Amino acid sequence: MSYDVSQQQVWARSIACVRARIPVADIPRRFFDLLGQVYSMSKQYSITLDGQNIFIYRNNTNGEVDAEFGVGVAMRFPDVPPVVYSETPSGDAATATHWGDYAGLSSAHNAVIAWCRHNNRTRSGTYWEVYGHWTEDITQRRTDVFYLLDG
Repeated sequence: MSYDVSQQQVWARSIACVRARIPVADIPRRFFDLLGQVYSMSKQYSITLDGQNIFIYRNNTNGEVDAEFGVGVAMRFPDVPPVVYSETPSGDAATATHWGDYAGLSSAHNAVIAWCRHNNRTRSGTYWEVYGHWTEDITQRRTDVFYLLDG
């Protein structure tokens, strides 16, 4: 799959999330339960979600990452641990859109990383994924990948 990678100014977006330090290899196995806590608490505490899942990753070292598994929210809310208010990063980001099976998502990440190298752009170490609304049609599944850039 070919990706159109671009640089964009992005703005912070409000999310409700659960934070975890997690081995990268465990993300596919554990995100569902962690994200489920956000959906469960949102019902219990009337937190208005927009239904768009957003995963933020920071400090990827030794195969582990500080992750926020979240869902977009309409407004700030008081923390109800383990669910907390957070925001996506803002600033210059390199981004690409992946269409299709989530199993191929790493190709979008690789395309953005290659674009950064080719364009001499330094990644800050923070990156995130914004998942489009769920559809049974695998070809219509959209995931936007962002890498925050330094300077």
